[in-house]
Amino acid sequence: MSEQSDRDGVTGELLVEAQFDGKTASYLRWVGSLILVITLVGIPLIPFWLLLSIWYGREYLRRVSARLTTQAVEIRKGVFFRKEATIPLDRITDVRLHDDPLMRMHKLRGLKVETAGQSGQNAGSEGDLVGIIDAVEFRDAILLQRQRVLDAEPSAAPAKAVGGTNELLTEIRDILARMETKG
Repeated sequence: MSEQSDRDGVTGELLVEAQFDGKTASYLRWVGSLILVITLVGIPLIPFWLLLSIWYGREYLRRVSARLTTQAVEIRKGVFFRKEATIPLDRITDVRLHDDPLMRMHKLRGLKVETAGQSGQNAGSEGDLVGIIDAVEFRDAILLQRQRVLDAEPSAAPAKAVGGTNELLTEIRDILARMETKG
């Protein structure tokens, strides 16, 4: 495919576009219902949620997408609060598959793209997707393309880092020497 992506300054040819399982809507209905039951105060809202979730599930499936290009993973999701993320392949540290009892009941898998610099439980949630058909194959395609990108990068970065480190150490030494003379 020769489709170009130009979002967030990352361009690349489309390699794979994820498809999402229709059972994801049912999974979302169950998750919302369980949250309302757990809060106890939400129990009276369950009938409204069940009606709303019919529309919400369809809208979520219509709006969610995940695409792998030669340079990045592009993710769009959200109904009320929409998120768009372009995750450069060279920043990806891991791509994990996960599930929970409700996902297993619906025969769904979750896929989470983790990047350098993430911290905390919910960090990088824009890279968390549920219901990708053939999630294992999509994960493997991301990891394979990531390795291709990393192998193609020149190895000049460590030389720059060493030079920058020496300059920084020299500057620190000079500052300490000035402090001793004034002290």
